[in-house]
Amino acid sequence: MELVVIGVILMIAACVQGSIGFGLGMLAAPLIALIRPDLLPALILLLALVLSSATLIRDRGGVEWRVVLWTSIGRLPGSLLGATAVAFLPLTGLSLALATAVILGIVSSLVGWRPGHGPRASLVAGAASGLLGTSTSIGGPPLSIILRDLAVEKIRGTMGAAFVIGSTLSITLLSLSGSLTFEHLKAAVLFLPAVVIGFLLSGVVNRHLNSQALYFGAVGLSLLGAVVVILRSLGQLL
Repeated sequence: MELVVIGVILMIAACVQGSIGFGLGMLAAPLIALIRPDLLPALILLLALVLSSATLIRDRGGVEWRVVLWTSIGRLPGSLLGATAVAFLPLTGLSLALATAVILGIVSSLVGWRPGHGPRASLVAGAASGLLGTSTSIGGPPLSIILRDLAVEKIRGTMGAAFVIGSTLSITLLSLSGSLTFEHLKAAVLFLPAVVIGFLLSGVVNRHLNSQALYFGAVGLSLLGAVVVILRSLGQLL
């Protein structure tokens, strides 16, 4: 039963990311953390690589390659710190970090802060995305902040390109640190069809539904999951 639940969660999260450019980690991770925290962050990163590749191919005409370059440069030191955190922090600590990252990501998406997407902002966003993405699988919010003034097609294409590079880097570092196992690979293969279905559904959403309404509905579920993760983790610590 838990496999079906995780599959549905990933399908919905993949649909949201395929529609607005990010959301797989932010929406799925806190809910999966309640069921199988041992699968995180590796499972989300592996699936994000496939989903981001598909998004990049579909929306390649909207990619802002200069932003991708600077965020990728910033991503390296952030990813190194994130891989170190995964290797040495206990599972409870990672769950708390994950839930906190979700809440911060939601708050940042609701606040109207617009730093722009110049080289400096892109470097900082890339570093933050690398740190959060590698340690918690939630690397989208920092990039969404600097790209929020762009058209949604450009956001999807640019974030798709950035996530392909970033996910590859994070997966490589997790593998080198011993935090990526064969169990993670098997789980990624198992849940890949759910992500593919979610991506295909996003094409329908883009044409017929309000993607922002879908996003805020999913965010509400994600926020609830993050709060539950925090309460459960604090209970384990106390």
